[in-house]
Amino acid sequence: MKSVVLYATRTGNTHMIAEAIADALRRKGDVRLIHIAQAPPTFEGVDLLVIGGPTEGHGMTEPVKAFFATLAPGAIRGLAAAAFDTRVDWPRILSGSAATGIAKKLHGAGARVIVPAEDFIVDMKPKLLPGELERARAWATSVADMVTAAAPVLVGAAPDS
Repeated sequence: MKSVVLYATRTGNTHMIAEAIADALRRKGDVRLIHIAQAPPTFEGVDLLVIGGPTEGHGMTEPVKAFFATLAPGAIRGLAAAAFDTRVDWPRILSGSAATGIAKKLHGAGARVIVPAEDFIVDMKPKLLPGELERARAWATSVADMVTAAAPVLVGAAPDS
């Protein structure tokens, strides 16, 4: 499985979550971890696209918005995708959620959003809460399992060991 993890970050928390996600995905295949400002123009040959960013002002940051604004039509059509964010531990109605906005943009661009948007929590400093990196790895593993379970099997191909 080939995956791309795109992220935006301000304080480094979202980058740490993206690294944990990429680490988990590496158990399933090749992974590219890329800051969203350096995102490739195409995703040919990619099986899974994961995008995340911090929640600011109840939604996505400017680099994430810019990525979607410049995404070529059809560039991610049909691609399995997932969205995540980092946000404070408040109800979503108070904090907002970049992940929800990212998932909507992915869907609008034709990607197959395969899991609900996921929030990883920071405190007010902001610093990741204990256990969030482990939770990110577990989430990424479950996302990868969904993608590989949905992959077509070639007749006569040997099963994975």
